[in-house]
Parts: sequence; structure tokens; C-alpha cells
Amino acid sequence: MKGKAPGPIDRVRAFSAALCMVAFSASLPVAAADGLCKPLREFVNSVKPGETRVLRFNTIVGSNFKDREGPARGAKRCDFGSYEPAKAVCKYLMEFSSAESSSYNSKSAITCLSPKTRFAAETRLNAIDFSMKSGADENPTLVIVALAEDKDLGGMVLSITATGPWLRSSSRHRSRESGRS
Repeated sequence: MKGKAPGPIDRVRAFSAALCMVAFSASLPVAAADGLCKPLREFVNSVKPGETRVLRFNTIVGSNFKDREGPARGAKRCDFGSYEPAKAVCKYLMEFSSAESSSYNSKSAITCLSPKTRFAAETRLNAIDFSMKSGADENPTLVIVALAEDKDLGGMVLSITATGPWLRSSSRHRSRESGRS
């Protein structure tokens, strides 16, 4: 039936197909971020009082890192500082992120750890230094998510720094012992 104009049923089918495609594609970043959230939260929550742990995820587009020989269209690396809970985050980032997605990776990390924080769909981060408290209200962990240019290696670095909770009750106890209130 060439030349026949689409009927109402054809338009409904086309609209339904388009709506499904939009809904599916809109869910992809959420699903990808969910894969990051569990290991990232476990990393942050694993840091003990008095400890500071840093994870560094480097990406470069269009070349290789300055300390590597040979041409490359892009590269990525992750340093978890021999800290096992951070290793799972690195594994996820190495497997599921691309060198071009440093902005997306930093937004995903922030929204995993601060679920009420939202970015508009077209927001591109070229640099950010975002700090928050995570975990128990009484003894939270300080978390800093930073995205910056890495002048030593080239490219961008996403660093996630977690400083373990400081025990408020301990500091109150020390204040009382020293005669301060």
C-alpha cells in the first residue's frame, strides 16, 4: 500500500515506540549510577575513625598519559591506594566508564552519596570540589568528590576522599577531662 497516509493506529504505534525508547534511554544513566552507588557507599562507610582514604580515577581523551609511551585515543587508570573497599569502585569505573565521561562520573559519584543533589541533563562539569557528610548523624564521614585537571599525568582526575568519622562523644569526654566545657 505505497503512498497511503499513516492511519491513527500507525501513529499510536509510532508514538508508543518513541515513548518506550525515551523511557528506556532515560533509565540507562540511573542504572549505570546504581552500579556505582553500592561499592562507593561501601568504600565511604568502611573508613575508620582517624583514617583518610583516597581513590583517584584518571581519564584522558585523544592521547595517552604523560608517563606512558605509545599513542592512544584515550586512557583511564584508577588508584585505590591498596585499600580493598576502594578497589571495587575502581573495578566498576574501569569497566563501565569511558575516558570521555569524567563529567558524568563525577556527577554520578555525587548523586550516589548525596541523593537529593541533582544536575540538569545537559550539565557538564569541567571542575568541581564537592564536600558532604555521609553516614550516621552522630559520627559522619567527611567525603570530598573533586574533579580537576591532572597537570602531572594529563587529562582529568576524579578523586574521592573519605575521612573517617570523628567521635563526638570522645571529644566531649576529653573536653571535660581538661576542664573545658
